[in-house]
Amino acid sequence: MRAAWGLARRSAWAHRAGLTGTALVLALAGLLLAVAGVLAESGLRAAADVTGSGLLLVLAGSFSGTVVIVVVLVIVATVSLALRGRRRELALLRAVGATRSQLRTQIGAEVLLVGALAAPVGAIAGVLLARLLTPLLRDAGLITPGGALSLTPLPVLGATVLVLPVAWLSARLASRETLRLAPSQAVRASLVEASTVGPVRRVAAVVVGLSGVTAAFSPLVVPGTIGSASAATSAFLLVGAAALAGPVLLTWAFRLTDRWGSRLGPAGRLAAGNVRGFSQRLTIVVVPLALALTAGAAQTSVDRTVAEASATQLRDGVRADLVASSPEGLSSSDLDSVAALPGITGTTTLASAPARVRTDEDLDGVVDALAWEPTTVQALAAGQSGLLADPDVSAGSLADLTENRDTVAVSRDATFETDLRVGDTVPLRWADGTTTTPTVVAVYERGLGFGDYLVGPDGLAAHPSAVADSLLIEAAPRSLGDIRTGLVVLGLVAQSPTAYAESVTATGSAERRVSTALLLALLAFVFLAAANAQVMVTARRRAELRLYGRTGATRAQLMRMLTVEAALTGGLAWLIGTLAVLPAVLGVGLGLLGPVLPPVDVTAYLALSAGVLALPLLTVVPTAARLVRRS
Repeated sequence: MRAAWGLARRSAWAHRAGLTGTALVLALAGLLLAVAGVLAESGLRAAADVTGSGLLLVLAGSFSGTVVIVVVLVIVATVSLALRGRRRELALLRAVGATRSQLRTQIGAEVLLVGALAAPVGAIAGVLLARLLTPLLRDAGLITPGGALSLTPLPVLGATVLVLPVAWLSARLASRETLRLAPSQAVRASLVEASTVGPVRRVAAVVVGLSGVTAAFSPLVVPGTIGSASAATSAFLLVGAAALAGPVLLTWAFRLTDRWGSRLGPAGRLAAGNVRGFSQRLTIVVVPLALALTAGAAQTSVDRTVAEASATQLRDGVRADLVASSPEGLSSSDLDSVAALPGITGTTTLASAPARVRTDEDLDGVVDALAWEPTTVQALAAGQSGLLADPDVSAGSLADLTENRDTVAVSRDATFETDLRVGDTVPLRWADGTTTTPTVVAVYERGLGFGDYLVGPDGLAAHPSAVADSLLIEAAPRSLGDIRTGLVVLGLVAQSPTAYAESVTATGSAERRVSTALLLALLAFVFLAAANAQVMVTARRRAELRLYGRTGATRAQLMRMLTVEAALTGGLAWLIGTLAVLPAVLGVGLGLLGPVLPPVDVTAYLALSAGVLALPLLTVVPTAARLVRRS
């Protein structure tokens, strides 16, 4: 073992130029994971305090899940690409007597050595850079005005512990094909690329692809944000399936490029032959590019669909003619002044208070931050004319809320997560530290619009953190204009139900800045990894380009060939990314909005598409130009 580690150190130093790209990606992966770890640790510490909102933990959980999936896919692609360039070296070592075990140990030790140096350095940088998020988190209310993120060594340790096994396993899988062959066969196989994949990989591609399609349409069965989050993961699963079946798919797809490539002359024919003959190399390069488009488009489109569904449910559930609100909330004097306005025939007050609901009884008292999930409890207080809000009750009755203050109605989304039914009790922990267990008396469908928990007019009376958010107003005929004028005189905001629904469900500017910053960090990592992969592949083609030159290809022809290849790479990545994210967008739209055209963030999609199409040209062409001049 000591000899293997010594050989690994010498081999890593000898291949330091080739391992630089791998070290860069592992360092960036450690950085991103450390940022997610800082958010998660800070969220756990904040959620342990009963006075905290716990929303930082929700944000950290969502971001960490996406980061882990993306990091694993990128590391696998990068390490596989780095070792693919050493297939001939490994085959020759096998031919001169090196055993499979020795080479596996050497390769694993090399990757662990590089990762042990790169991942902690990147993770330390991530912990330090995470402090830049503090002002954004304060503005969004995710941490207290005087609070700060927890900066400890734990995120560095966690990032390193995740990066090293993934890199090691990726190295074992990447070298498996070369090491399992006989030495003479391995030498011959290192000169060409097979256009097929083994049965295990083929079955894995089918299983992962079917899992992705199933997850994409999970919102049809799983309600609310849980189903939406599950659907978003389908895009990553489909990219993974494309990576597993890539050589077969590319060989089939690029048979169609022969006629098109011939129209571009010798350069086009060479490019078409290269992308078809080196399909495994192209697959590894395409995956990070497709992942960038998938991650950005899925995140932005799913968020927009959830916001649209929330607005639709609230708009359909408000039965009022006008809605009065105030940025600071409505005081009791405001409510009395509005009630005194002529022409008002009915009102319903919507109030809210932060709380936490117990979702895991087994973790209660062990890890309270995970056992108690942050939520907002809404209260409905109707006037003499009845309730002007309809959350679409499917079981029980909201009338029981007014008869007993120790009752609660829950959304269908909440029943799916907590398995609550009518007659069960809901443990709620309030901001002052008190805990109540109201009885469920109704289940309703419009949880995105009205929240997951509704109580009656007296349900929040004992909680000083409760705030009257808005007042639903029913107006007599021809009195709407006078009522609107009276609300403006009182210094209140008067909105139609449609405008009110849009304003309530629109994400605040501070929250948007936090989400945008985290998404940009994720996309920057993926695009840098994709650019690194492009440069790594192109830089290893010196001998290939020299051979083309010796057989008569001119420098201009070689540059045209490489430009066409780069354009094909970007186009293929765009196509895979678009097809991978399409089922998720359709599934979330069908589950939350029904059979309508789902909303898509066209601006974000076009910007990501432009980046995916342009990145291969911006990285391959300059690198190739330098190689062609030297060759």
